[in-house]
Amino acid sequence: MHLYIHIPFCKQACYYCDFHFSTNLQQMEKVVNAICKEIELQKDYLKEKKLQTIYFGGGTPSLLSGNDFEKIFSTISNIYDLSALEEITIETNPDDISLEAINTWKSFGINRVSLGIQTFNEELLKFMNRAHNSEQSFEAVKLLQSNFSNNLTVDLIYAKNGGDFSNEKHNEILQKDLEIIKDFNLEHISAYNLTIEDSTVFGKWLKQKKIAPISEDYAAEQFEILVEGLLKQGFIQYEISNFAKNDKFAIHNSSYWKNEEYLGIGPSAHSYNLETRQANVSNNTKYIKEIEAGIVPFNLEKLSVSEKINDYLLCGLRTIWGVDLNKISQMSEVVPSSFWDTLETLKSQNLILQNENTIRITDRGRIFSDKIASDLFWD
Repeated sequence: MHLYIHIPFCKQACYYCDFHFSTNLQQMEKVVNAICKEIELQKDYLKEKKLQTIYFGGGTPSLLSGNDFEKIFSTISNIYDLSALEEITIETNPDDISLEAINTWKSFGINRVSLGIQTFNEELLKFMNRAHNSEQSFEAVKLLQSNFSNNLTVDLIYAKNGGDFSNEKHNEILQKDLEIIKDFNLEHISAYNLTIEDSTVFGKWLKQKKIAPISEDYAAEQFEILVEGLLKQGFIQYEISNFAKNDKFAIHNSSYWKNEEYLGIGPSAHSYNLETRQANVSNNTKYIKEIEAGIVPFNLEKLSVSEKINDYLLCGLRTIWGVDLNKISQMSEVVPSSFWDTLETLKSQNLILQNENTIRITDRGRIFSDKIASDLFWD
């Protein structure tokens, strides 16, 4: 099984982010204590399963102190069998990187870092209200590479909607980011299309017409530049948004796409056990109050057969591993004829490739992966 821990705090709010977080750090200690108690309360979730990965996400988990990590790891080790543990990841930002922080993380067994750079361009960093600058990005990459054997993920955002830049200028910036990745010889990149959500600053600016909407053609053009540039560098696009060299695949994140079980701890964290999904309340104060009372505050969704299969299709078709048709047949006694008809149509359009009982999206279909999966969805 896999364990995700959500740390819901950030130094400042990035203008594009709609994840659950707070810039008020006064509740940090109470949240950490509640996280430890929730780990104990959830000890029977996926009972007797060995932990394969631990992932600290957020928010900004690198804001945790050594004492915070001590509390959390002590609680985990008291409850779980760690003999099969392969990967412990922490998300961080360039402005939090120091040798002291790195040594603290390594002392607790953290062996992978996900670094939120988003772009190396100074103007766009300011436009997105990132807390770091370009120089800090360069220094952070150097320090992390020398301490984690390049077991490092760099996060990028493409199809950005920045300032007065033209699409051509944004393409040049993305090309420059790719050149920097090559110069550093990075081995794992996670790249995400900027999505403007209503609740964010960008969402408000869009309503006020301070920024223009992001066109599909521009996003597709940026995606093509990104993929082509990384493939030329020897990366494998093992998931639509994730690229790796030298088998440096992210084990924890891959578990989501492979339909594996995981437990989420902390405010807004999600859990999945193949039969149900549950989502913790996205409110720090409510979370603390309920956990202190011995209650895990979550909403539960029991999945129907069609929902399980649709989830499997949506995630699996994003990857190089694809979808096992035998598994779909095992999940349902009857496979509707419409599924097979749609599959044949997608194959004839060179959007799906079938090899024995495995189906994968073709290179041509990559950018349409979610649409292709939805075409195959069951009612």
